[in-house]
Amino acid sequence: MPNVYMGLDGEMTCADLAAGGRLIQIGLAVGTGPEERITELIGWDEGDFFAEEKAMEVHGIPVKTILAAPRPPEVDERLCEWCLDHGGKADKRKLVTVGWNVGAFDLPFVQQALPKTFRLLSRRSADLNAICFALGGTLTVSGSCPAWSGLKRMSKRFAERSLEKLGIEAAWHDAGYDALAGLLSFQWLREAVKR
Repeated sequence: MPNVYMGLDGEMTCADLAAGGRLIQIGLAVGTGPEERITELIGWDEGDFFAEEKAMEVHGIPVKTILAAPRPPEVDERLCEWCLDHGGKADKRKLVTVGWNVGAFDLPFVQQALPKTFRLLSRRSADLNAICFALGGTLTVSGSCPAWSGLKRMSKRFAERSLEKLGIEAAWHDAGYDALAGLLSFQWLREAVKR
């Protein structure tokens, strides 16, 4: 059975796990259909996380929402079942995560908060930043040869337009939206390489 590419994005209370940053929203997507994506809030008790002002402003999830959301073990059970229903295998790590800095940034937070779900994820990931860095200045797209940042902008613009056509409004920094947009950006980049 082939690997399944799965968009993954997380929103955190702080960018530093060691300083008390915690995963508070996760989005997963294997396709664009409503049944092919899931977004969950993750709650923590007061004193169990550090809320950095800058990070909190980016995603806009209030502390009171974090305190009231379902706790990690409950979310982990739901996400684990969802992953198993969408290509995950209990004995094999078939789900290859796709996202912007997903391997270095998001996955350590997932491992800490959602260990059952994490065990279903491949140790390999498709980091869109790394792909853009590798292809920047070497790939001709629409008659130009954009730098890595141009490729990133173009792929995100493609994802946003594709989602608008499906009636999904842009909601950057919502983990569900970002996971789905990351998956579409990955598909665009793969197609761009073939041209």
